[in-house]
Amino acid sequence: MTGTTETTIQVTPYRWVVIGVWLMGSVSGFMIMSTLGILLPAISLELSLSPAQQGLLASSAFWGNLALAIPLSWWASRYSAKLLTTVTLVFGTVFLFLQGWAPVFGVLLLGRLAFGVTAIARQPAQAFLIRQWFQQREIVLVNSISNALFGLVVGGGMAAAPFLLISFGGSWRATLYTFGALFAVLSILWMVLGKERDSAESRRREASVQANVLKGALRYRDLWVGGFGFIGVTLAWSAFLSFYPTMMLEAYDISLRWSGAILALGIFTGGVAGLGFGFAVMATGQGKIILQSLGVLMALSFVGMTMTGDLTVLLVLTFVNGIAWGFWPILYTVPFHLPGIRSREVAVALAFTMMMSSVGTTLGPLVTGFLDQALGDLRLSLAIVSFTSLSLCITGTLLRRETTGGRVQQPEPARQASAD
Repeated sequence: MTGTTETTIQVTPYRWVVIGVWLMGSVSGFMIMSTLGILLPAISLELSLSPAQQGLLASSAFWGNLALAIPLSWWASRYSAKLLTTVTLVFGTVFLFLQGWAPVFGVLLLGRLAFGVTAIARQPAQAFLIRQWFQQREIVLVNSISNALFGLVVGGGMAAAPFLLISFGGSWRATLYTFGALFAVLSILWMVLGKERDSAESRRREASVQANVLKGALRYRDLWVGGFGFIGVTLAWSAFLSFYPTMMLEAYDISLRWSGAILALGIFTGGVAGLGFGFAVMATGQGKIILQSLGVLMALSFVGMTMTGDLTVLLVLTFVNGIAWGFWPILYTVPFHLPGIRSREVAVALAFTMMMSSVGTTLGPLVTGFLDQALGDLRLSLAIVSFTSLSLCITGTLLRRETTGGRVQQPEPARQASAD
């Protein structure tokens, strides 16, 4: 073990301020990337985008993760969490304003791609901050709270985006400028409130294993198994985020406001459910069974959401789908529970996890866009990609119990020989 250990961490309430501000920047970035589906009809109309171009644009924020996640995290993890977060938030702000200004499709694509790169470059800071400020047993709780905040912010953003768009007269550019202003505020908040807590000894130990960071992080079987689970679920999720509003408008004449509300309810429910499942894993250790069950629930609810235009039924289905998304903190915590892993290795392992997640989020819009172009049926295309979320069941089956938060029975210590 390295760095800050269970016995050396001194608990302080300020840790929640630090991780809270950091998480707000992180989830706000995902909120901005996720609301493209609401803006896409207006963007497509102004820039005359084909379905394939729409798929490319929707997936572009995650391209950098595919090519750069591991090398970028290895490089970025050499810097302090404070500096790394500050730089990526500031550049993220710049790239948001670039997207709002973009005169042509290519510039918009480049701005969205660059914004995604800043998001993945920021991730090593999360691993450092969690290990500096929190005890090992609290990590699943931190990730559960992160998931709840994700649901609140991303879900709230999905619900608010149609109204924001309407308030600007349908201007997607003004909406992106507003997001840029939000990121500027978050950058300032982090500069003022963000702090680190790390000892010279922990930095020395981390430096001593720099050469083996990549090999050390990627040697774990369960890391690869967890990554596979993320691919399928994020593929289905990104496909729905990008094309579900368009499909509902075309197939069922349901407005963007209702589509945004439906997607927002699922995301918000997923955040709350993740908090509940996090506590359930801490209490029961049954992470494997939870993952298996939620994978089936997610696939069925995704398919159901393509089969009806009845708003009551849709709200029930998206609520069920949101419950299934409560899996996130369980699977995301796997890198922290890998035996003997060090802080920089956790940073790379988390980057690998996000890279595998980005494989799914990149493929989702691309596969759906090209399926729609080939089949001429967007509803059928979304129904097909829904079944990829069954990857979560496979992952739940293959992961070891201890890496999903399960308790491992410790052997009893050998008895001392009698003095008689």
